[in-house]
Amino acid sequence: MLGVGGCGGDDNDSSSGGQSAGATPTQQSETTKLEPSNGSGDLKKVTGLGAETGERHDTAVAAGEKAADAAGGKANLPSGKTIGFLNIVGGIESADRVVNAARAALESVGYKMIVCDGRGDPKQFITCGNSLIDRGVDGILTTGVDPPAVAGPLKKAKAQGIPWACVGGECLPGYNGTYGPDEVKSGQVLAQYLIDRLGEVKDKPAKLAIHDFPIPSITTRTQELKKMLKGNSDIKVVAETTSDAANLIEGTRKAVSDQLTQNPDLKAFWFAFDTAGQAGAQAVATKYPGKEFPDKPLVLTFHADPATQTLLRNGQVDAVADIAYDIGSWVGVDQMLEYFARKRKFDQSPRPEYPGVGDLYTIKIVTKDNLPPENTYVAPETDVVSFFQAKWKKEFGQ
Repeated sequence: MLGVGGCGGDDNDSSSGGQSAGATPTQQSETTKLEPSNGSGDLKKVTGLGAETGERHDTAVAAGEKAADAAGGKANLPSGKTIGFLNIVGGIESADRVVNAARAALESVGYKMIVCDGRGDPKQFITCGNSLIDRGVDGILTTGVDPPAVAGPLKKAKAQGIPWACVGGECLPGYNGTYGPDEVKSGQVLAQYLIDRLGEVKDKPAKLAIHDFPIPSITTRTQELKKMLKGNSDIKVVAETTSDAANLIEGTRKAVSDQLTQNPDLKAFWFAFDTAGQAGAQAVATKYPGKEFPDKPLVLTFHADPATQTLLRNGQVDAVADIAYDIGSWVGVDQMLEYFARKRKFDQSPRPEYPGVGDLYTIKIVTKDNLPPENTYVAPETDVVSFFQAKWKKEFGQ
């Protein structure tokens, strides 16, 4: 479930032109089988963001129609466009979830999507960017790849009038827009949970290992943790590492094993990135089979995605700060559609507010005691799918 890598998949649409050497479309992994495959029509059920019926659905539809009026009412959305997606690493559950949500949103208006797997390799990021432009895409979305890493392709895209946005998590400035949840708040929520739980430890200071990840939006979570630990003499950080995106699974497992060997009295692990948390939790469980905190280190990470839900249910992950980060894909697509239909500039807020809904994101601590039903995601307060589909239907007839 935790394998990292990419191979040819059904995103390689032959009608979009030939594929450049080294640019590999990503195949949908087993961990993302809840997500829409290419051509899926049942978008609400599979994304986990929507509701079929009921007050939540009806409220979202009404708000979406109001948002359409606020956007300017009816507009002509050009048909037949293809959007490229540069994925940081194909096969990672969270990254694939962002990709698949973008695909679902684009399918809602009849657009196609081509995905290129960056494989966690900066050289491949550039190859992917150039490949997507060469294949004639009308716009580009990305997750986890900052503008400096694709400076050449980005310059080429701007020269050709191809909009480029970051979704799923905030990127550094440079794209037309960047859209994702409030990672400062998300980090604070999980940090407070960690502080509260380590308060239960008798022997102080409780020793903590931190695993960060080299993406600004994810590093922000760890920065908030460190701010909240300042002056706290009851918790001591004894090990820090930054996960390697190109060797995420085995690299994390080895790092955890080494840290436990060097610090056998460790009381907690903080994994800023969800996939590292999945791998690290399994490594901890290997050292402490059948044990629970405080008889094993507390394991904390982010996002109750399917593989993480299994680890929560089994007691290998203790808690996550969950947020439906793939909402950013729907927001990014909405910004791109407004650009195509009205030539409107992309909103520069990472979390644009819409009439009737405001902040689309809901942050929640999830443990084995409050997991959602199996094979579903934790639902945000707003039915995001119904909201945007109602907005686009009223605006564009889609």
